[in-house]
Amino acid sequence: MVSSQSPLALDGQLAHAGWASWLSNRGILKLNAILCLSLISSYATGYDGSMMNGLQSLDTWNAAFGFPDADDLAILNAIQNIGQLAALPFCAMFCDKFGRRPALVTGAAIMLLGAGLQGGAHSTGMFIGARGVLGFGLALNITAAPLLLMESAFPSQRAPMVSIYNTLWGLGALSAAWITYGTFRLGNDWAWRIPSILQALSSILQMGLCWLIDESPRWLIAQDRDAEAEALLVKYHANGDASSPLVLVEMEEIRTAIRLENEAARSTSYLSFFQTVGNRRRFFIILAVGFFSQWSGNGLISYYLTLILNSIGYRDQETQTLINALLTVWGLFWGMVFSLVVNRIPRRTMFLGSTLGSLATYIVWTALEATYEMSTDLNEDGTGGPSGVAKGVLAMIFLFNFFFTAGWGTLQVTYVVEILPFNLRARGLVLYNLFVACALIFNQYANPIGVTNSGWKYYITYDVWLAVEAVVVYFLFVETGNLSLEETAMALDGKEASDQLVGEVLAKTDKAAEVVQSGEVHETKA
Repeated sequence: MVSSQSPLALDGQLAHAGWASWLSNRGILKLNAILCLSLISSYATGYDGSMMNGLQSLDTWNAAFGFPDADDLAILNAIQNIGQLAALPFCAMFCDKFGRRPALVTGAAIMLLGAGLQGGAHSTGMFIGARGVLGFGLALNITAAPLLLMESAFPSQRAPMVSIYNTLWGLGALSAAWITYGTFRLGNDWAWRIPSILQALSSILQMGLCWLIDESPRWLIAQDRDAEAEALLVKYHANGDASSPLVLVEMEEIRTAIRLENEAARSTSYLSFFQTVGNRRRFFIILAVGFFSQWSGNGLISYYLTLILNSIGYRDQETQTLINALLTVWGLFWGMVFSLVVNRIPRRTMFLGSTLGSLATYIVWTALEATYEMSTDLNEDGTGGPSGVAKGVLAMIFLFNFFFTAGWGTLQVTYVVEILPFNLRARGLVLYNLFVACALIFNQYANPIGVTNSGWKYYITYDVWLAVEAVVVYFLFVETGNLSLEETAMALDGKEASDQLVGEVLAKTDKAAEVVQSGEVHETKA
């Protein structure tokens, strides 16, 4: 065995093998096309928030459900996340026992049922129940999807692929926004039933094309189905070249990772997050990412844009649905841009820039909102205020969306995965999803009541909170971009833990180490 081989060299050659020519590699192109069926799980989450924004602007939807007030809107939005929270304890177990692919498809089937009930709802209770079913299925679906992406994607494309997954929230929001903008003209119940039914589109695609989806190679190896996993790696990563050294190295990396996880699983639990300084820091970073990703003021425009637009005099349903639609186009564009450059900008820089930019925007937004609401020309229904100030608020909404997307909208899942070691990765992801769900439920109850009862003063809450976020990010977050496993471990656990990790990675087979050191890991020709 070549003991001098660094894991950094191993991971680096794996990460960059074939990058320059992957567009001409039919295997990788086929793989990425198939992985699009996992990417659209994020589309489903974005569709839901934007659809609810749009429905709140529709006269027919408000009439059908008794013109819901702030308290009613809270439960109508929050029930989806309550459904997710109820499913969360079962998601990891289902994915590990039955596989990532069955979990994805089962989640899609439950979502399809929920969308059907939602579109056919004849009472508020039925609508609420349908959204709870949607949330339950969505939890299973969005747990399996990133696992399939991370465990199946070509090494150099894992981080961008997961970041694109986060960003496709905007594609779902875009679709829902423009659908509701189009259907409001119908003037009857189909104006809200059509968007509700079309929420099933991602589920229909995943179920109808499920025979194209391959199981995760990592899960197959964990089930002692090594031959099937190797066949997938040969087919997609090596473009059918069974002799490619890249396949050998990847197989050995997966086997080593699973062995380390199995060994650690016998002695670790959720309490492990509190047993070392490094793990405690990981826990608080996950806590921060989960809550900050939902508590940075984005919840206002994601679910309650209608209330904000009402407060600055934009009360017409055509205007509101158009603004919602344009905002989703804007967010999706910048999300894709930042996802594609995610490996070129340091992680802490992206998080800090995102937080400080959002803070500056919110301060100006608060001042403009206060100016409008205190205008002496304001009518009782919120119209009649200075139009220039109202347009300034709109500009701040779009500028905030840009800054939020630059960091929090792009890096959430990517960063959580990068800071977690083998033995804590699954538990860490469950914690992250738990914190996100809790933050969303609180947001969806607090925001409509705060905006309705306190007006511009409620925005001060986010001015203060974003300043707190910036301090936490600066002192708590560590840089993980372009770092090897041992370098990330050193940043969180110290040099001793880093040295131990180096030894574990170097314990791979002689053949894998020799292949990498000899430089035989090469680009696979198309």
